[in-house]
Amino acid sequence: MSESNLTYWRGTSFYINPTSRCTNNCLFCVRNFSDGVFGFNLQLSIDPTPEQLVDEIEKTWNDRFDDVAIVGFGEPTINIEGTLASIQKIKNLSSINVRMNTNGQALLIHPERNIPSELAEAGLDRIQISLNAPDPDTYFRLCQPSFGRMAFDSILEFAEKCKPLMRVELSAVNIPGVDMDACRSIADRLGVEFRERVFKGTEGSLEGILRTLRS
Repeated sequence: MSESNLTYWRGTSFYINPTSRCTNNCLFCVRNFSDGVFGFNLQLSIDPTPEQLVDEIEKTWNDRFDDVAIVGFGEPTINIEGTLASIQKIKNLSSINVRMNTNGQALLIHPERNIPSELAEAGLDRIQISLNAPDPDTYFRLCQPSFGRMAFDSILEFAEKCKPLMRVELSAVNIPGVDMDACRSIADRLGVEFRERVFKGTEGSLEGILRTLRS
């Protein structure tokens, strides 16, 4: 892998990569093990402009795609203008539902904006918010957010604000020592869906994560 990719795909699924920047430094993140996925390089030196993203979508879009997601190597809402433009472009090309994966910290990243409403107005149909922990302390140790422990409660607030506007799903990576039932209970309390995700890192990296959680 060499040239960076703003879009990538596998089978009939199409993905958009608006940024490599993130407000988290998750111990389990795929960025710790690879420069990309599916043979695509997702490491970006700078954020693409909305125009660059739209242009790349136009170049690589194919009518065979039946699944579209805003999910790359960073937090999409950091490059919010590019993300909004990408959603709007897909909606102009197709009637397919668009989903986005996010760490849920948009209220902290853009405190002056109503990001849930902007995403809904752009046409976002579904949002998957990475919860990954049942409490602020576990989240802080596992995801290492730049916003500190306040990030956890902000994620829950973001989920509540998105709920009336689109389909919301909380997710958590199934790592030994992280209480999946407690994570699922948070989703149940908020009245949103829950998805348990498989850890895709190496055995050695998992051992390091477990040591951190036990410390």
